[in-house]
Formats: sequence, structure tokens, C-alpha cells
Amino acid sequence: MKNIINKLKEKDNIIVFILFFLISLGIGLNIYLEASDEIWNFQNVYKMYNGFKIYQEINVIITPFFFWIAEAIFHILGANLCVFRISNCIMMAILFLYTYKILKKLNLSKSLSLLAVFFIMLQQFFLLIRICFNYNTMALLFFVIGVYYLINEKTKNNVFIQAIITILITLTKQNIGIYYLIGNLIYLSIDKISIKEKLKKILKYMSVILVGGIAFIIYLILDNNLFNFFNYTLGGILEFANENLIFDISGIAFMLSVIIINIGLSIFFIKKKLVSDKEKENIKILLIFSIMLSILCYPIFNWTHIIMGTYLTIINIVYMLYILLKDFGKGIRKIAKIVDIIIILGMIIFSSFNMYTWISMITNESYPYSWEDAFFGGMMGKEDFQKNEKVIQYIEENEKNVIVFSNRAALYMIPLKRNNGDFDLPFKGNLGIKGEDGLIEKVDNMTNVQFLIYKNEDKSIYQESEKVKEYIKNTKKYVGEIEGFEIYE
Repeated sequence: MKNIINKLKEKDNIIVFILFFLISLGIGLNIYLEASDEIWNFQNVYKMYNGFKIYQEINVIITPFFFWIAEAIFHILGANLCVFRISNCIMMAILFLYTYKILKKLNLSKSLSLLAVFFIMLQQFFLLIRICFNYNTMALLFFVIGVYYLINEKTKNNVFIQAIITILITLTKQNIGIYYLIGNLIYLSIDKISIKEKLKKILKYMSVILVGGIAFIIYLILDNNLFNFFNYTLGGILEFANENLIFDISGIAFMLSVIIINIGLSIFFIKKKLVSDKEKENIKILLIFSIMLSILCYPIFNWTHIIMGTYLTIINIVYMLYILLKDFGKGIRKIAKIVDIIIILGMIIFSSFNMYTWISMITNESYPYSWEDAFFGGMMGKEDFQKNEKVIQYIEENEKNVIVFSNRAALYMIPLKRNNGDFDLPFKGNLGIKGEDGLIEKVDNMTNVQFLIYKNEDKSIYQESEKVKEYIKNTKKYVGEIEGFEIYE
């Protein structure tokens, strides 16, 4: 009987995964190609695929696990934007599946669990899917999986599982890993067991993490990459925090509101006798880890980071609302089923329309990319494509090394399979311990080089180094223009 139940559960999970994947697919593929987080991450992975070394030749400021996984996928399936985006859709489907599994583990019905996941998916019109394949969402996925294994789990191996998940998160994005580690230490310290047992669990947890950390450092030493790793991942951390602090007022208002509601309701439920001990334990877990996850919003308080940072906060609020209203369970479940059906139909239709648009675009005779091209799967307006091709041709035919000092550099360097290191992503905080002054030193030491500086300041982003840009303009000779770029040498 137990085997039959387990098989039914597995079947349910497969169906839910396929549903989330199909919804994600149309939304995640039908995206225009532009200078954005997607293309910057893709550029770094594509450089690795073409033999350039992370941290040594590529200014990545994040721990490497995402980039390792993405590079491996490229070697297996092909190195293009289509593969990159499908990988994102699979990851999103797994994230939403585990969110659904957490809610079911919290005793919500299937219909209510689905409805809650749909609400999370729909935030800012599928923003989590549209930000594409990246280390933030991969770290969030591991974070959610870790919380899933914590809820109602008291197995002997759970401390070991939590340590492994902490290592995976830290290797994916270091700051989120630290937040998860602190969350676990807080949770272990308030566990209702003897001090001896607490210390034993904490020691076991930290020992596994220490072994993992030492193994990673040994790997970096053997790879002759230890200094480069620390230079980029830690060297520019203060510059990144000080120079990239931004606020979205509406996003912060939403974030503060849900965090206050989350903390207030959690304290109310934990102190009152309205809920069972098991429910209190679940709320404690979700409260601790939701607070730790929310810290990831700093220093970039935009909607992307806020939605990720409040992910567990929303789950906890949904759980507590369910506890409040569970006496009306039958009526709510009936309404939830009807709403689920409407939302599923709407999402499938919307995703299918997007998929049709995308397929029509890439199968059109005028579509410029083939499977072997890095940008296959991406969409670009005809005028933008022609402008990009002119710049690419200019760079390719120039006797000098042409550096595009702009957030748009990836649009030209990826097709050319070239690497200009820090200059391909000249963002404050991405330049190592020497920062902008170090990049100016590199400019001074370069010969036989041209710099392209984008004229349209409205399309520059806050992270670009204005200091280095102005230095190039003031010390180099202006020699002309091409497709919106000023040329200096």
C-alpha cells in the first residue's frame, strides 16, 4: 500500500513539473535579445565554453557552481541562447515544484498549493522566469529545497543534508550561502533538545561545511586560481555595496509590508495556543529562513531581488492564512480548484501564444541565426540586428584590438568569441581589489587598441564605471563614430 501511495505521489509531482515547465517554456523563450543580466551571464559561460578561465580571464564575482553547471550543459546540448533559456525553464519548473511540495508538506491541499505557486509565478508578470538562467535563482532553488527537507524532518541524516545544501548554495552564490548557514545555526540553537545534542549537531554541521570549504580551496590552489578567486569574489565587495545601492520605492514598500506581516503573524501564532506544536515548528523554520533570505535584496533593492528575497516570506504568510481559515477548508478548496483551472487555462494559452510567436520567428527564412550560432533562439529587431552586424564587422576587420567599453559589449564579443576580460563587463564591484583605478592602469598599459564608448547615456546602466569612461575620453584621441559609439584611440 505504501508503495502505491509513493507511486501516486511521484506521478503527481511529474504532472506538476510538466505543467510548470510548459508554462515557463513559452514565457522563457520569447524574450528579445538585449544587454541585460541574461546576456552578461551567458557571455561568461560562453567564454568558459570557448576555453577562457573563470576568475583568471573572466571577471566573475560569484562562486562558480552555476557557471560550471551551465558550461557542462553547453558541452552536452550545445552552446547557444536557446539551450541557456530551456535550462532556465527546467530550473524554474523544479523551483515551483519544490514550492508546491513544501506547501503540500504543510498540509495545504493540492488545489491551494497550486494556487499559491501560481501567485508567486505571476508576481511582476512572470518576472522570475523572464530574468532567465542565473546564479540567483539557482541559489534560491537550493535554498527552497533545503527548507523542504527541514520541515517536519527529524531524520539522523538531516544535519548532513543541510550541510551539503549549505555548501551547494555557497558555491552558487556566496552571500546567500552565508545567510542559509546563519539560518541553520539559529534553528539548531533554538531546537528543544539538550545543550549537548545541540552542540553535537552544530559540530557535525560545521564539520561537513569545513571539509567542503577546504576541498574547494585545495581545488583552487591546484588550479592556480586561488588569488584570482578571492580578488574578484571578495576584492570588490565593498565597492559593489557602496556604488550599486539602488531602491525601487514600490518594491521596497511591498517588501517591508510582507516582512512586517510575516513577523507579526509568526509571533502571534508561536505565542498563542491556537496551533499545534508541529505547526509552530513549521512557522519557526519558515520565519527564520524567510528573514535570512530577505537579506539578499541588499544592496540592489529592485523587483527582481525583492521577489526572490520575499519568496519564503510569501510561503509563510500563505501557510499562516491557511491555518487561520482551515475551518472553512471545503469551501476554500472548491473555490481554489475553480480558480486553478481558470489560471492554468490562461497561463497555457498565454504560454502557447508566446511559443507560437517564438517558433514563427526562428523558423522564418529571414531569421539570421542557426543552431551553431551563440545567439540562436534569441530575437532581435531587424534594425538593431543590422546595427550590431556593422559594429561586429568593424571590430573583426580592424587591425587594432577594439574594446567596447559598455554594458553592450557582450552583443559583439560573443559572436566574435573574443575576451577582453574586465573591459567586457566594466561594472563597479566587478573589477577586483584595485577597482576602477586598476582598470585605468590597464588602459594606460594597452597599445594598438581602440575603445568604443556608447553615446546614449540613457541606455547606460548605473553599474558602469563612469570614472574609467571619462578617463578614456580625456586621455585618448577621438577618431570617429559608428552606430551610436564614439571611437577613441
